[in-house]
Amino acid sequence: MGLSLYATGDLMLQRPVARSDHLGLSAWMERFRDGSLVFANLEVALTRRGERADKLVNLRADPALAPELRRLGVDVATLANNHASDFGLTGLRDTLAAVQGAGVRTVGAGEDLEAAMAPAVVARGGLRVAFLGFATTLPQGCAAAADRPGLAGVRVLSRYVVDPVTVDENPGIAPYVETEVMPGDAERAVAATARAKADADVVVVGVHWGVPHGWTAAFQSELADYQAPLGHMLVDAGADAVIGHHPHVLHGVEVYRGRPIFYSLGNFIFHSIVAAQPELGRPYPYYSWRSLRSDLNHLGGVARLSWAEGGAPSAAELLPVWLDDGGDACPAPPDEADRALERVVDLSQAFGTRFARGGKGLAIALGDTPHAARDSR
Repeated sequence: MGLSLYATGDLMLQRPVARSDHLGLSAWMERFRDGSLVFANLEVALTRRGERADKLVNLRADPALAPELRRLGVDVATLANNHASDFGLTGLRDTLAAVQGAGVRTVGAGEDLEAAMAPAVVARGGLRVAFLGFATTLPQGCAAAADRPGLAGVRVLSRYVVDPVTVDENPGIAPYVETEVMPGDAERAVAATARAKADADVVVVGVHWGVPHGWTAAFQSELADYQAPLGHMLVDAGADAVIGHHPHVLHGVEVYRGRPIFYSLGNFIFHSIVAAQPELGRPYPYYSWRSLRSDLNHLGGVARLSWAEGGAPSAAELLPVWLDDGGDACPAPPDEADRALERVVDLSQAFGTRFARGGKGLAIALGDTPHAARDSR
């Protein structure tokens, strides 16, 4: 029979979205109703309760908006991100209850580490599909543990390299940042992925990772050092597709062992930041938000994947998205579509990824690709 899957970028709701008068969003909803599975990252706490976490930005919305996810077509949502615990464990529990109560499966969060790491398994098209969610973007205290609710975390170590010769020549220069996954955390995510693969034909892993656009020095790659190695480990463990979120812009696509790694799909619906700057919880340091409210933040992508049988997908495509001034998704106008897809092709060159432009998106060649040596320096 076969399976079709859509994966979207970030969803941050502040109002109903499934409206018949929003023609652009309705076009996406029509696509999602073709019998496909839809996987999304819900980047907001759905709660009226809880205490504001001590962090820069806290996002929340009315739990009554949870049914909008199902009306939109979402089947599975990952909560493994840096905003699911913005209003503490009370807010996280409210979010889990609201989303699950609306008939949407959740991954990436739970009452303990085992629950947070557990897959959601859905039968569709004659195949069993397991979904997992992991977050490397972990505000303090939000990672689940054996005796603590929270998120399925994969912690990352950061080293800030200061070259005294170059600093003397360029006072105020940003440090060079090196990153790697915390020992033990990657192994735990790998083990969870392998367990999911043992019980399913297809495994799809959502990872909240990387750095928001403009928050890395221009002399460094947009990808953090740890991302490609972590993506490869997940595929080696059984992931048949890796779906990245968090930077709020499109990043490149890598094909590794016939499996696509979408490093970032950007935004899909984002009513805060894109449409209006959120209230900041800290007055200092004086972070600039311009890079999170640029034209690039209005460009996103939807990944469409197909399977004829278990294992590697038989087809993969990236469809461009344009967020209107209210932060709602529309099919990208031709000039914006070109800009979005050209960005993805450019950022994918280091991986040797091959594309074909056809219809309204990019078809991704899933065969063996001659991997270019990636220099992250």
